[in-house]
Amino acid sequence: PAAERGKNILYSVFPDRPKHLDPAQSYASDEATFTRQVYEPPLQYHYLKRPYELIPLTALEIPQPRRVEKNGATYSVYDIRIKPGIKFQPHPGFVAANLSLEKPTIEKLKTPYDLPLGTRELTADDYVYQIKRLAHPQLHSPIFGLMSEYIVGLKDYAARLKAASKPGEWLDLRAHELEGVSRVDEHTYRVTLKGPYPQFVYWLAMPFFAPMPWEAEKFFHQPGMAEKNFTLDWWPVGTGPFMLAENDPNARMVLARNPNFRGEPYPSQG
Repeated sequence: PAAERGKNILYSVFPDRPKHLDPAQSYASDEATFTRQVYEPPLQYHYLKRPYELIPLTALEIPQPRRVEKNGATYSVYDIRIKPGIKFQPHPGFVAANLSLEKPTIEKLKTPYDLPLGTRELTADDYVYQIKRLAHPQLHSPIFGLMSEYIVGLKDYAARLKAASKPGEWLDLRAHELEGVSRVDEHTYRVTLKGPYPQFVYWLAMPFFAPMPWEAEKFFHQPGMAEKNFTLDWWPVGTGPFMLAENDPNARMVLARNPNFRGEPYPSQG
């Protein structure tokens, strides 16, 4: 459009309509075009170095496993430390008044961003919450089967969540502890695996292990949201450089700058 000529905008095409933008479910390359701009797992790959090299993204360093022996079994314990001061993108879920909206109010909205917007700091709890979501009975995470073989207690956790889940009600995962994943402090969380599994750090570079604020999940679970396509599958919430500002997957999807993004310099090596 003439009005947009000369502006700092990249135009591109996407071959297929993305099915899932929820990081617990998304596993396709066409979806990664969007999820990689919005979500930030703790690790990433260096943009230029070959062979590929893992480097921190929101984490302070690449976590190293500690070997622990207990009751004749061996466990690998990872402590992941997150950089302080990272902010989520502006989102209505961070405004308390938006967590109890009347259905007529929701019906009038064109996008979730028509509501008052807020933010907060990223914490270790957001990473813990997302790992718990891999076992959510109403989600179908493609990596749950594999991760349940390694993350301590994840398989039993899925069974407990299924028993606790009630139709139509939001399932607050904060009320259900997961043995193998816990908060150490505000910016540190711990993941305990069965036996050695060195591939785990590479999973920490995938959106499956990106943070998810409980407020966003609760916001989108309100009656009337799904009918408007107001879901995490349609409107991702993250700390990355971009946020999905417009989603019409049959015509146009717009990624806009996240004004809360801390910035990241282009690499000088590689």
